[in-house]
Amino acid sequence: MRIISKLKSISANKSIRNGTLFSLFSFINRGFSFFLLLVLANYILPTDYGYLSLFGTVVMLLGYFFAMSTEGYMTVAYFKDGKDGVKNAFSCVFYTSLISLAFFTLLLLAGGDSLERVLKLPLKILYLSVFIGFFTLYTHVNLDLFRIQEKVKLYGFFSCLNAFLNFVVSIVLVKYLLLGWEGRVYAQLACFSLFGLACFLFFIRDGLLGKPNWPCWKSMLLWGIPLIPHLSINFIRQGLDRYIVDYNHGVESVGLFSFALNLANIIFMIGMGFNQSNSVDIYKVLGNKDLENKFKIDLLKKQRYMLLGVYLVATILVSAACFVGVPLFLPKYVGSLAYFPVLAVYAFFYCCYLLYTNYLFFFKKTKNIMYVTFSASLLHLALSLLLTRYSLMFTCFVYCFSQLLIVVGIRYLALKTLRLELKESV
Repeated sequence: MRIISKLKSISANKSIRNGTLFSLFSFINRGFSFFLLLVLANYILPTDYGYLSLFGTVVMLLGYFFAMSTEGYMTVAYFKDGKDGVKNAFSCVFYTSLISLAFFTLLLLAGGDSLERVLKLPLKILYLSVFIGFFTLYTHVNLDLFRIQEKVKLYGFFSCLNAFLNFVVSIVLVKYLLLGWEGRVYAQLACFSLFGLACFLFFIRDGLLGKPNWPCWKSMLLWGIPLIPHLSINFIRQGLDRYIVDYNHGVESVGLFSFALNLANIIFMIGMGFNQSNSVDIYKVLGNKDLENKFKIDLLKKQRYMLLGVYLVATILVSAACFVGVPLFLPKYVGSLAYFPVLAVYAFFYCCYLLYTNYLFFFKKTKNIMYVTFSASLLHLALSLLLTRYSLMFTCFVYCFSQLLIVVGIRYLALKTLRLELKESV
């Protein structure tokens, strides 16, 4: 009876419930994308996959610069200043993105031929990538507003509908209209334009677009620009590592290593899902002026311990499922299981990092985040270049080591910031 009562208590916990739903929606969205890649493999050549990957890289890089990472500040503004804060923040995001859109368009007009040769993509695709990046920004901004308002059902509906339409339209354009890999690009343009415009109209309807507030704009840029190097760490680590592995061990090893990393990313997705809910709870606690600081510290500590247990259990369960499922259903990838345990620990360390980083976001310490994550990523790259030649296991341990450094550094800075801001022992 005590166990049943405990389970009911856990299921009634809002953070656990919302975190589970966000994780579920994340799995559904990624599941559509993963399954789409398997289906498209039947209709496009490996060379086309290469072009599609290059296109994805360009869109990813554009995403770092379109709003100069200021869109994340809307969460802070929401819990600090309510609707007025969101209005000022969204207006700054809008004008920043318009300037970026004009800049990238002029850049293509002036040097399109050169960029076409360097990036190895047709000029028309480069133009489309700019507009896809622009509309994707507003799709994500609206989803983020649903998240911080804890409108979980709306978040799930819009995110899953977007993933589903991307899947269907991609199949139609690639398979039935025979547009090849470019059909996937057109599908993204159609879907993200549709959802981006719809989301933009929602903001207009709610009166969230106004004149630029210059002090707010400056503050947001100072908050967002330091995050650009921080966001680039995924490319520095996971992107460049694949080239290093290929150079030292060949393409097959790249496949096994990437598959093991994708298995570990299941733990990462669970962490990100719970963090979407947990970050809202953290901002609520820190932004509540009616709570005593000591009570805030106690609540935040309880949150950390609870989620640490969730992440540990998730890591164990995912690991057990992979060791049972891969030999049964994907025997060709059994060799990846040699690397998976170490990479699972890396994913668990990443979840631990999520427990602390939101404190620094709330108190506008994004430069501190950038210093820790970017420097650790550069060390990761140096160690990978040095050690990967000897064994892929060394590469896996480099992932754990660099992520552990990030956790230790971010934890120290986060707790120090809490002590200074709340003037309480943590």
